Amino acid sequence: MGNVAFNKFNARRLLPLAVFPVIALIVMYQASTRSYDVANVGVDEARVLIDHGAAVVDVRESDAFNTRHIPGAILIPLEVLRAGVPASFSAAKDQPVVVYCGDGVTSGPEATHLLNTAGYTKAVNLEPGMAGWATAGRPVASGR
Repeated sequence: MGNVAFNKFNARRLLPLAVFPVIALIVMYQASTRSYDVANVGVDEARVLIDHGAAVVDVRESDAFNTRHIPGAILIPLEVLRAGVPASFSAAKDQPVVVYCGDGVTSGPEATHLLNTAGYTKAVNLEPGMAGWATAGRPVASGR
C-alpha cells in the first residue's frame, strides 16, 4: 500500500513536467505559423526591383548564405533583425528592399515586417524565397 501512495505522489509531481513540453510545442508552432501583413513579390518583380537599385537582404543563417545567395545580397539573419536593424543598413531606409529567406515563408515575412516597422516602408518579401529564385534560373552566388 505504501508503494501505491508513493506512485500517486510521483505522478502528481511529474504531471507538470509532462505538460510543459506540450505547451512549449504549441507556443513554438503558433509562433512559426504567425502571418504578417507585408507586401510579397515574385521572382520577376524582385528582379526588376533589384535591377533598379533595391537593396537585397538575406535573413537566413550564414551557412545557408555562404552556400548560395542572390548576388549583392547583404546577410542580416532574422535573429539580428529581432534585436534591431543594424546601423550599417540605415542608408537603405528610403529605398526599396527585397528580403528573402529559404522558402519565402519561414522567416522572410517576419523580417520584412520588422523592417517595415522600423521605417523601411519599401521592404518587400520575396515570396518564393531563395529556392524559388534558384528554380527560376536567376543568378546565384556562393561564399561571402
